[in-house]
Amino acid sequence: MTVSAHTDLTTTKVRRPRASLWTLRITLLLHAALVVAQPILAGYFLSGEVDAMNVHSPIGSTLWMLAMIQFVVAVLYWMPGGGRSWPLLLTAVLFVAEFVQLTFGHLQNFAVHVPLGTAIVVTVVWMTVWSFRPVAGRGRKELSR
Repeated sequence: MTVSAHTDLTTTKVRRPRASLWTLRITLLLHAALVVAQPILAGYFLSGEVDAMNVHSPIGSTLWMLAMIQFVVAVLYWMPGGGRSWPLLLTAVLFVAEFVQLTFGHLQNFAVHVPLGTAIVVTVVWMTVWSFRPVAGRGRKELSR
């Protein structure tokens, strides 16, 4: 009988986000759907469909609240879930950006509203795509090896 002195370090249990990642994915999908709807509705409004603003405005008024929910979900993904912290930090930035976006939209300051809206759409869609990549499911300690 031979006894191996070799210990396999790859069998150590690593905490990976599972339920918290799926919750983050669902939240991001909802966030992305609403954010992507905004420029479409604005385009309808600019092409003469004035009723589109009756949908654009309420969605815009609730997006920053959805970012607040996403923040809580990102905390759960990070701390108990074992995921990375950058989605939490980026969601905090999105929360502020979406509140600023709401404010400038109501003030009809389109010089800020349009480019900021573009940045928000790109960021949320990018985060959503990232959340479905395999790297999102790896634990933060697993990535540091």
